[in-house]
Amino acid sequence: MKANTIIRRFGRFAACVAMLAAAACTGNFEDYNTKPFRPSDDDLNGDNVGVGILFPSMMEFVTHFQVNASQMHDVLVADELGGYTSAVKSYQGQNIATYNPSDKFNDYIFEQTFANFYGNYFKVETQTGGEGPVYQLARILRVAAMLRVTDAYGPIPYSKMQNGTFSVPYDSQRDVYMAMIDDLDAAMETLYTFASAGDGILMRDFDISSFKGDSRLWVSFANTLKLRMAIRMSGVEPEARRIAEEAVRDMATYGLIDANAENLSFSSDSRQNPFYTQATSTSWQDLRSNASIVMYMNAYEDPRRASYFSKSGYDGIYVGVRAGIQNVTPTDYATYSYPLFAEKDPVPVMYASESWFLRAEGALRGWAMGGNARTFYEEGIRLSFERCGVADQLTAYMASTALPGGYDDPAFGYSCSNQSTVTIPWNDGAAFEENLERIITQKWIANFPLGTEAWADYRRTGYPRLFPVVVNNNPDITNLQLGARRMTYPLEEYEANGETIRAAVDQWLGGQDKMSTRLWWDCNPRIR
Repeated sequence: MKANTIIRRFGRFAACVAMLAAAACTGNFEDYNTKPFRPSDDDLNGDNVGVGILFPSMMEFVTHFQVNASQMHDVLVADELGGYTSAVKSYQGQNIATYNPSDKFNDYIFEQTFANFYGNYFKVETQTGGEGPVYQLARILRVAAMLRVTDAYGPIPYSKMQNGTFSVPYDSQRDVYMAMIDDLDAAMETLYTFASAGDGILMRDFDISSFKGDSRLWVSFANTLKLRMAIRMSGVEPEARRIAEEAVRDMATYGLIDANAENLSFSSDSRQNPFYTQATSTSWQDLRSNASIVMYMNAYEDPRRASYFSKSGYDGIYVGVRAGIQNVTPTDYATYSYPLFAEKDPVPVMYASESWFLRAEGALRGWAMGGNARTFYEEGIRLSFERCGVADQLTAYMASTALPGGYDDPAFGYSCSNQSTVTIPWNDGAAFEENLERIITQKWIANFPLGTEAWADYRRTGYPRLFPVVVNNNPDITNLQLGARRMTYPLEEYEANGETIRAAVDQWLGGQDKMSTRLWWDCNPRIR
């Protein structure tokens, strides 16, 4: 059997990429593989960490700020499938949104994440001996990066990944999730102890996030990530309730990302915000706002529109574009609304509002979340309004009884009706599904442009109710309202490690490596 390509490519991509090339490929790397050369306690607790240079490239795979990577992972996959953006470029007729992507799209999330992330991760593990706060921060980043991969494909190698190993067996998605929870628990315990012993600042000079080396905030992020995962598997995993309640119970110790001052984002002085490059600037112009989110926000007269989208050329209103169009060019949709970002805007990873919506859903399910669903739901909206600078309009928004409407395409005839009747105000007397739709719809609006979460929630709950794609070029997808449920494994991986992949597909995906195949947590009987 050929060596697994995700391992073979470590040396090709790993730490010697982009701006990190010279520093990451150190001439004395092998020296660090022995105990005397592990970082000292002073190194681990200070700002001059020998392994610190490896962290920016690992953070890149938690969310992408390099424009091509962002396009191939976040924008053309998750953001389009999650109802946030629409591509207005044909890409040779092989698009994610028309459900017939080229293997290049299938390849990127899987191969690039494994090859680039793990090359640096294993260097951190080696140089720290797999111990201490620096290593535990790397473990948190590993969970955050690989969660995006497993939620796109399903089973992936995880628990058996080791430095220097080949032909790595896959784990079931359930086993991936449980191993990730264990990793987060271990990381939180170590980093909390580290933070409690001093100022809690770790690798200040190498942390490209808004946390700026604050290990207390990284602990809070890890605990919020744990809560997100528990809610994600709420429909299938008996342990989900315990895990979610544990995350909320541990708030007193570990915290949650629950205030806007704690929002997590990444930034780079040397790079433009990728959404700016693809949509806002005049350079690419091949990305527009999705008709689904624009429709909801128009119907609700949502004041956050001004910070999310440009106004269109049609009487100054906001007009989005249906997903899954083909045989178009950017100029065809030049006058439609596009995502609005400044050149140096940070790239968001997690908003505080999300943790409140997660607790709202947990409380709606009857779990012990430390309060009631209504309070959490309304706080999630409030924080989103605060972040967008429109807090003064919150009261009117919360009182509105406006209904979602249809989509009127001003130029190309792709108008579409909408089936949702969900309003904004909380309704204690409503059925479970109505209030769940209410939570997920507002969470979706607040989370823009975090498409990975939007697509996962849509698959898991069926909410928000998105417009179906205009063109479907995949015969395996017969229900356009359901759409694509996952990405397929890349051809290169089949060629290099086909036996291992086929075993995983047969055992955990019912023998069907298709975009219509459901993941482990995608089990809602209502949306079959």
